[in-house]
Amino acid sequence: MKWDYVEELKSVQLISEYEEKVSYHFSGEFKEFIILYNAGYPEYTIFNSYRGKKKIKRVFNYLYSFNKEDKDCIWEYNDWNGYMSGWNTEGKMEKYVAFAGDPFGNLICFDKTDDKIVFIDHETHEIEEVADSFTEFINSLRKK
Repeated sequence: MKWDYVEELKSVQLISEYEEKVSYHFSGEFKEFIILYNAGYPEYTIFNSYRGKKKIKRVFNYLYSFNKEDKDCIWEYNDWNGYMSGWNTEGKMEKYVAFAGDPFGNLICFDKTDDKIVFIDHETHEIEEVADSFTEFINSLRKK
């Protein structure tokens, strides 16, 4: 799959530094993906999320950048006690690590407890299942 607007990762050390900040270790597949496609927009953008048995069509917009000076960098999106504190009702969001977004301000995250991918609605804070792994998520992206 083609990825557009990729920003070269300034240093692989930024991934490790970020892992320490959020107390979560990304899979090797995710790290390799970021090295290749940091901040990228995928050619295929459609995926499904699941709220119980209800399947919902969603849109992937782009990966957050690990470069601190880039617009929409990952460093902004997991500050649950600062910039993003409005999302963190009763500490609920602290078990998630956002790594991408959709065009509407919603988050695509890792669940720190089991490494699954979830979708978080920014208006309702509802959490929907997406995939059992990052690789499964990327492989699920389609045109329509």
